[in-house]
Amino acid sequence: MTGKELLEKLLVSYRSSFDIERNYDINGDIYDAYAGFNVTSAKYVLVKKAEIWRAECFEHVFFRVADELKAEEIERFRKEIDTYIEPQLVRGGEKLPKKDHMYTYMTAVYICENGVSDDVKKMVKQFRYVKNYLLTIRGYSEVRILVFDLKTQKVFGNRAAKDLVKGYKKSGLI
Repeated sequence: MTGKELLEKLLVSYRSSFDIERNYDINGDIYDAYAGFNVTSAKYVLVKKAEIWRAECFEHVFFRVADELKAEEIERFRKEIDTYIEPQLVRGGEKLPKKDHMYTYMTAVYICENGVSDDVKKMVKQFRYVKNYLLTIRGYSEVRILVFDLKTQKVFGNRAAKDLVKGYKKSGLI
């Protein structure tokens, strides 16, 4: 299976819940695809105006197919989180996310056709980014990195992506 074929399979599975955009541009850096998701949960008594609580959850997924994953790519993604993804997509250019924000996942999915070096694999596994807003009163955001290594037919990710990795291993996608 090629990287493009795997990307198409992934996008088909995401399409039911996510809004998908091809060739997504972040300050001149083009991702093969972007998928955005949000869900709102609320509890109310008798009528919707008598709302007890509300929680909004988001996920932004950035897909890239590459021959090989390099350390510069991971560093570039971290920079994009700091300069665009977190301030614009999570907070909407404001100091804090919206009032009912619970969490936002910022996920990078890399599909590598010619493998991943041990140094980059270690870098991915150690990648950590969590940001709390008002001591989590306004929620938090977290980065997940998922890597499909087509050469070794393995999937791995950082600690935050543990459940994603587990799900893809069970699915037998690669």
